[in-house]
Amino acid sequence: MSELMETPETTLGSQQLRHQADLVIQGFRRLLEDVESRPTSSPRDRSIIHPLCSKKELLTELGSSLLPLLKQQVASLTQALEDPDMLRQDPGPTLELILEIQPKLAQNWDQIICTMNHIMPLEGPQPDPAIDQNLNEFKPYRLRDLATCIRGDLQMQIEDFLHSARLVIEEIELARDERETSIGYDSYELDNSIDSALEWSKVSELDLLNGCWEGALLQTNAGLEDLLFIVHLNYRPISRPIAQLAKSFIPLLKLTKLFFNKLLRLGLTIKADVQSYTEMSTAQLLLFERSAQAIARSISASVGRLIEPEVEDRAQISQELIHQISQELIHQLKSLSPLFQSVLLLLNLYIIPLVPNNKLSSAQIPFKAWLVTWYTLFFKATNNAINAANSFAPNLN
Repeated sequence: MSELMETPETTLGSQQLRHQADLVIQGFRRLLEDVESRPTSSPRDRSIIHPLCSKKELLTELGSSLLPLLKQQVASLTQALEDPDMLRQDPGPTLELILEIQPKLAQNWDQIICTMNHIMPLEGPQPDPAIDQNLNEFKPYRLRDLATCIRGDLQMQIEDFLHSARLVIEEIELARDERETSIGYDSYELDNSIDSALEWSKVSELDLLNGCWEGALLQTNAGLEDLLFIVHLNYRPISRPIAQLAKSFIPLLKLTKLFFNKLLRLGLTIKADVQSYTEMSTAQLLLFERSAQAIARSISASVGRLIEPEVEDRAQISQELIHQISQELIHQLKSLSPLFQSVLLLLNLYIIPLVPNNKLSSAQIPFKAWLVTWYTLFFKATNNAINAANSFAPNLN
């Protein structure tokens, strides 16, 4: 094994330092093997280790203790490994620090996985999503992203980090002049994954729904901007049928945008006053989420179909193509009403009642009245758009 520096006191040339470096490398190998095998091995139940711990206590421990400790351990390893010059100059204390951190990190990771497996088991009977309201904050709807984050992204990032950490020590041990491995990027990605897991451990069902509404709003906004763009083109001609169809869609998109904006404001109004879960089941929460996503997809598909001929710069479009576009638009339009009805029903049953009593006069009652007015306008706008599409559909000569 080559020496790192000419001065014996500051190199890995001594037998003790070589032995320490080998132990560190072996430690990273064992850690990596443990991380790779842990989620698929037979999980030890945290309730056996701590029989009095409830799921709520374990979830709190995960977010307030285990994940923050992992973040701290990764930061300490990164600080020790990110400057190879300092490591070469005085390797002994750094290697001792790494050897001290490795078993603690292994134990902490084991506890994280055991805790996650107890909160949301990998195997065994799963609760019926249609009747799991009594699970409160432990419904699969709320925990699915946390489980995916820890068992998927976080595990992958910690594997990459440990692999790079081992390579850094191997390169130092071999006294390579040029550094081939950097720990910085893997440390950054792992730190982000830990932050994501921390966020998912504390997220509420309302947070998840708000995120869904925000995504639907962004898609609706993009569609509205595209429609307004092609309707107001002044540098090239636009086909009259497409222009009329696009104009008939604009009120519908504006109302959809208004709806999701209103939902987001309602969510922000009640967010600080509600607990982490609602009275909805996982099936109802998924219906809420998927209905909003389907509305956004339908809007995007309709706008895309209207824009497509104009992108091709064809002012004169065949009647056959207009007929085809009109039929597709009618199909999309007719799908919107049932989707909104599902969202409105769940809103009235489970979200609006969450408005605190001291905000009833300013939020809850006016919001119900607003929904009635909004749906009346939406119904009219949908019918107008369908009538516009129908006016072109049969005109084939």
